[in-house]
Amino acid sequence: MERSSLVVRWLPGADRLARAHRAAGQQLDHVCAVHWGSILLASDGFPVDAETLALRAGTVVPQGAMHGSTPFGAGSRRDYRLPIPVATRSEESGTSVQGLLDCVAEVSGGARTLVPLWTAWSGERVVEVLRLCREHPAWGAVPLANVQTGRLWGWRLPLGEALAWLAGTDVEAPAPDWEVGHFVTIAGTLEGPARFFLVVRDSYPSFGWDGHHLQPPEAMGAALRRDDGREGGVALYVAASDQADVERAAKEAGFLIGGWNNGTPWHEDHNEGGTSR
Repeated sequence: MERSSLVVRWLPGADRLARAHRAAGQQLDHVCAVHWGSILLASDGFPVDAETLALRAGTVVPQGAMHGSTPFGAGSRRDYRLPIPVATRSEESGTSVQGLLDCVAEVSGGARTLVPLWTAWSGERVVEVLRLCREHPAWGAVPLANVQTGRLWGWRLPLGEALAWLAGTDVEAPAPDWEVGHFVTIAGTLEGPARFFLVVRDSYPSFGWDGHHLQPPEAMGAALRRDDGREGGVALYVAASDQADVERAAKEAGFLIGGWNNGTPWHEDHNEGGTSR
């Protein structure tokens, strides 16, 4: 394969996120949703730390460390500065989609929003999300994906196999790095002669290249589908002034607009000190 046959194509909203992503470093345990919320908001001039967002979003964390809650090679981080509520049931820890949507709108003073997309997820539908972002560059949309990591490829894909896959040769998928509900952003694509990988930004810098790893669209589709009794989805981070246009275009592309059930309960009284989120 000639070197010139490989092309990286960033999504329109990817560049402005890069600096905030680097500055944020590794996420605290169990707060990936609000970790990303803080990065998204910081990239648009709304500085807020993940723990403050966690309290606003109704995030809850499990009591004590949970086996497998961090990927191999990344140490646990439970050095919370603020008193994040503890879940009564460990499997309900994390952040609800509605809680994340609400706190992003609140902290930005209504200037920014997350438009939640839902569909019968597949590789083709993931590609449709990329098409929406690229055909409307003025949105500067950032796709925030809520996935089951056990359906993704592990990031330790040998270079030779990555090049072979891009050229159209099937290879054995690396075993997943862990198996949890998680949030990542899609930054762009690495395109070869026959196929392309998604370039995924993760909240663990130890993954791939400074937190970037490669995923086939089909693997991302499976991770969004989850098949674990919970739901996944993609939320497009955009200016609130573009929300109506985003929703119209997404509906025309066959997406439903609305949150999904990622297993974390949401109660509007979360700010009163309970363990709901």
